[in-house]
Amino acid sequence: MNYPRLNHVLHWVDHQTESAAQGVAYRSRELLPKELDAYTAAGGYDLRFLIRDIGYPEDPVCVSHHPGALAAHQDAGRLVLLRHRSGPADFAGGYNAGVVHARAALIDARTQGYPEHLPLLFTCEARPRGGPVDYLRGAAAVLGAERTWLAGQRDVVHLAQDEGAAGGFLLLDGGDPREGIALSRRPDGHIYPGRVRADLIDCHVPLSVFDRGTVLEQLAARLDLSREGVHEALLHARAGARACA
Repeated sequence: MNYPRLNHVLHWVDHQTESAAQGVAYRSRELLPKELDAYTAAGGYDLRFLIRDIGYPEDPVCVSHHPGALAAHQDAGRLVLLRHRSGPADFAGGYNAGVVHARAALIDARTQGYPEHLPLLFTCEARPRGGPVDYLRGAAAVLGAERTWLAGQRDVVHLAQDEGAAGGFLLLDGGDPREGIALSRRPDGHIYPGRVRADLIDCHVPLSVFDRGTVLEQLAARLDLSREGVHEALLHARAGARACA
């Protein structure tokens, strides 16, 4: 079966490597929207999205420790994506740890009114002995595969990507991202909005991708296919591309 319109969209999704928007990730304290506005007004980057921690409201690094902070950023027009990190050995616990951490992140995110269609990122700081896949499968058992995103170094991200173990990726060691990676951290790209040291993050897909539903749901609406039909068509298109390579 031929999917000419889908092939065009698939090419766009797979080859969108230039930055479509800049955002910021930080942990030391909660920034106010006006501090981010002031940073941009002073000549800094136009920070259109944030990556904030979630899962443990007693921890000051989590946005949930600051009631109303998530809503304030959203009201200011910025996309907020939430990530889980309890420690550098998170992924060492495999499947069971993935389940526990995903539940903690999901419950805390829901208390803050985090939209149910947006992903939750899980941070792998060191490659576990068994790889990241078991942990991600545990998280996906709670969240679903498409909401389970991975933040990690290139070797870990590429391994998970090859295994289809996550719905999306944040590349932490920067550089030119491989096809299919939505977010990447700038190498040595530290900025200081509100005098807070923060990581500059590039988004390689339009932020509208996060507006509603999943990428597959948006493609389904655009192409007048069922969600399952889009998935089948993606597989056909990728198989055709590999055959021609």
